[in-house]
Amino acid sequence: MLRFVLILSFFLVSNLKAQVDSVKKFDPKEEIAFDGKRYRVFNNWLSIGPGAGYNSHWPKDEKNVAVDFSFHIKDKYFRIGSFMSGVDFTAANNYNFHLQYGLRKETTKYNLAAFIGPSYSYFKRPLSDSIIFGLPNILNKVYSEFGAYACVEAVYKIKYDVGLGGQVFCDFNRVQLVYGVRLIAYFSSSFRGVKYGRATPKK
Repeated sequence: MLRFVLILSFFLVSNLKAQVDSVKKFDPKEEIAFDGKRYRVFNNWLSIGPGAGYNSHWPKDEKNVAVDFSFHIKDKYFRIGSFMSGVDFTAANNYNFHLQYGLRKETTKYNLAAFIGPSYSYFKRPLSDSIIFGLPNILNKVYSEFGAYACVEAVYKIKYDVGLGGQVFCDFNRVQLVYGVRLIAYFSSSFRGVKYGRATPKK
């Protein structure tokens, strides 16, 4: 976990310094030409995918699946998302929702991002097992906790606006620490159309 926090901190500080050093004025219509097409420089994207994780309070390997929508307000990036985890994809008992602030570095081949912010988790865990009339009775305690969520994401672009990548994540509250990795698909809203000056192919 310490290594994860150090990597996240280094990424945030490096990108924050790059933003401070840059004096370029924000242009919401700024575009880039790549492979005969036009793309927005400032764009939103969707990340979705499954992964494996670990719960520190109930020491057990878990599976998780998440969906995150990253959007920008001017040149600042934010993320709203959710994940669920449990002993299996069909047996989730932990539901997390998060809102984050982040930094992003995008090139024609890669999309790198790091986000951190508050989270809310709803989960239940067994208190005890007992037998009533020969049948198992499982008593559960329900938790509703606020905490913090951090995520580092790296994507290799198959096309400028579509890619595959991975996430390293960590969710912390006063009851539990859940952390792990995911394989994600990446879809951005950057596409603007055919590059200016390019002839339309004849049918």
